[in-house]
Amino acid sequence: MLVRLRPVVQATRTADGLHLRGWASSCTLSGGSGLWKVWQRVAPQLEAGIPRASLEVPEDTAPAVRAAVSLILEQLWEHDMLVEMPSWGADTPAPEVAAWLESAATEPVEAWRRLRAATMVVAGRGALEDAAVGAAEAVGLKVQRSDGNRELVVSAGDLVVVAGCGTDVGYVLPPTVGLSSVNTEVTMRIAARLGVTGEPPEILATLIGSAAVHRLVCAVAGLPDPAAELATGTYPMALVAHADPLTATYHPLLQGAPPSDPWQALEALTDHELGPVDTPEFGPLPQVPANLATSGDALGIGTTADSARLNAALNALKTDGVIGIDEAHARGAALRLAARHHRGEPADAHEWTSDPTAHRWWKALTARFGIPAVVRTERLAPGVHKAEISNGQRVLAWAVEATAADAVAFAALAATGYAQAGRTGTAHLNGAAPLRPADHPDWVTRQWHWPADVRDREERLQQAIAMLPGVRIRPLRLDPELRAAGLRAYR
Repeated sequence: MLVRLRPVVQATRTADGLHLRGWASSCTLSGGSGLWKVWQRVAPQLEAGIPRASLEVPEDTAPAVRAAVSLILEQLWEHDMLVEMPSWGADTPAPEVAAWLESAATEPVEAWRRLRAATMVVAGRGALEDAAVGAAEAVGLKVQRSDGNRELVVSAGDLVVVAGCGTDVGYVLPPTVGLSSVNTEVTMRIAARLGVTGEPPEILATLIGSAAVHRLVCAVAGLPDPAAELATGTYPMALVAHADPLTATYHPLLQGAPPSDPWQALEALTDHELGPVDTPEFGPLPQVPANLATSGDALGIGTTADSARLNAALNALKTDGVIGIDEAHARGAALRLAARHHRGEPADAHEWTSDPTAHRWWKALTARFGIPAVVRTERLAPGVHKAEISNGQRVLAWAVEATAADAVAFAALAATGYAQAGRTGTAHLNGAAPLRPADHPDWVTRQWHWPADVRDREERLQQAIAMLPGVRIRPLRLDPELRAAGLRAYR
């Protein structure tokens, strides 16, 4: 067993030491120009391989040199830039394959044994199949061709990777166990969303075919998937490549359980390549005083850019009911809609006129944009208030919240957003939507953090609305892709 410096490691001299870069990490060592000289002596020995016992610095070594060697070895181990491995033996991989395994694998020799024991079956046609076969043979794998169609399927044992490629674009799905787990509907949806049509040019076919083999080889060898460091949340990542210009990037697939963070789900939901919803854009929209975004033709309004993006994405979804990014959001939005036309007792105007947040958005609507608006506030039940803003001809916005101040603030914010964007119609926002948590000092006022505190009252508000006469809602079942994004719907 020898300890080797991983071939991928590169070193750069700095004014006060050296900088080391490995497969997935880097570090800078400071301690004087002598560190570089020590590195020049140590690196060739590590490249050749040293028994672990020989890594000990001789006792008669100068203390400064001893400290420098210890520092270098400590950082190399900590950043996974050293690998302990036996010799390759008689069945040695090609030099470039050996260098790759020594750079990336925890146990390079064992990884090579796994690859040598596997037989890769390639099912496809044309340039895409040829590229996959060539990539597998270049690694040193046993390869069998199988009848296939336009879709490329590469497998080894139970592991399967599916890819597709057209004239302009192609994709590679993550490895799965068993072909039955690769949903035909999913691949058809991806192909349709990307516009995969026509015969692939050789350069794009080579990229897609090689990438498919790369993902399978990593899975067989026990190496991390190429997308492992880019993955966010719980979603698998698909490679998407374009021919003009030639690019390849990883994108989340809406499959499986949603992440606990709804904002990670939003990124996947609105991914510009594979997401079912147009990516919210700010474009030329003014961002003061409200934040605005559009997803297709749908407008989103919020107090932050994130909340505007979320509102735009959900408004872009067409369903028979009300959609939310999580259970509380969907249920709260549906209950508010069900209570919209309920009448109650007029609320005291002081309940909202004395609130700085409600006053801020009311002033934005009436003073900044000059909208001749009037507001009517009603108490529908204890802890349930409704606000309607109109211009004498039609309702501009409405909201149902726990307090009159919140109801007016949300209604005025919604109406302000429409006026700011030049939209007409009846706007609505509510406090059921989650907000990204933000750290605020203790001295900030409600106007700084609103509406972050509103959702804290959401559970009791929903219970109170559900008690109103005639308020009935029921859950709707969404398609698997939207459920994987954590979306819920009611009507």
